[in-house]
Amino acid sequence: MKKSKIITIAGFIISILLLYLSLKDIKFQAILMTFKKADYRFVFLPLIFIFVSATLCAFKWSKIAGSGVRFRETFVALLIGLFVNNVLPARLGEVARGYVLSKKKGLSFTYSFSTVLVDRFFDLIGLLILIFLFFPKHHLPLKVSQGIYILVAFLIICIIIMFIMSRENVANTLAGRLVKIERPFLSRVAKRIVEIQENLKRIHSPINFIYFICIAFLQWLSMSTALYFAMLTLDIPIKFVYIPFVCALLNMGISIPSSPGYLGIYQFLLVYLLAIFNVPKYEGFAVSMLFHASWYIPYNILGFAFLLKEHLKIREIRKLEEKNDSE
Repeated sequence: MKKSKIITIAGFIISILLLYLSLKDIKFQAILMTFKKADYRFVFLPLIFIFVSATLCAFKWSKIAGSGVRFRETFVALLIGLFVNNVLPARLGEVARGYVLSKKKGLSFTYSFSTVLVDRFFDLIGLLILIFLFFPKHHLPLKVSQGIYILVAFLIICIIIMFIMSRENVANTLAGRLVKIERPFLSRVAKRIVEIQENLKRIHSPINFIYFICIAFLQWLSMSTALYFAMLTLDIPIKFVYIPFVCALLNMGISIPSSPGYLGIYQFLLVYLLAIFNVPKYEGFAVSMLFHASWYIPYNILGFAFLLKEHLKIREIRKLEEKNDSE
């Protein structure tokens, strides 16, 4: 069985299990009442900040990609990638982003996909900054705090390694040693190391690094604001200072394999993260439904429209993983 099929099956199993755990001990009537008491004057505010977040992400990626890449081109590629993640298994959205950009600009797929990896690297730093700045130390159980500290420490180590890999001599030496082992997987890793280093070398200036980190931070802060307004819509009182922490862990957590569109895992994470701040499970589930729909629906509408405009076909997207493995 192919790796992609194993990941897909595992993702669906995990999604079903987490959706069950999210709904366990919740009465449907309680969720319905939460929506009935909602103040729908705020319902469009999350959409505004979600759009701002996507705009900042596309702008950041266009600057990382360089080579005359324009914001409009990365915005289209980004929305198509988000659409693919929402409707196709195996998380092909990142690969689709690189493929669309390479097709629009006549760049090699290898180069385009490496810019996506670097863009995601800065996203990770932005999420870590949110956790550091908004860490609610006094609200978390000791074991949860320790677990998050360990996770953050691990991610910081990964970031340090990325900075080290930005040095050409280090990247080339490591890639050369991996290639000598003559294993297909390690050869692909070696190629990715060189690709990422080439992108990082181009933006190696400390000013550029700070610039991209600031954009990533604002991007995720905007997404946090969207989540805050989703909660206001449902009349769920919570201080804004806690929301960026929830949003950061939510977006880091959805890297776990799941069904397309993150169904199940999105509900589970929001229910249990909001429970830390005394939000009842039924209200947390209602928030997860509203906030999930706030980005899922517009991303799919715009992504599908751009997919048609670019004359891409679903079967092309399905071949992207094999193409990525062969690069």
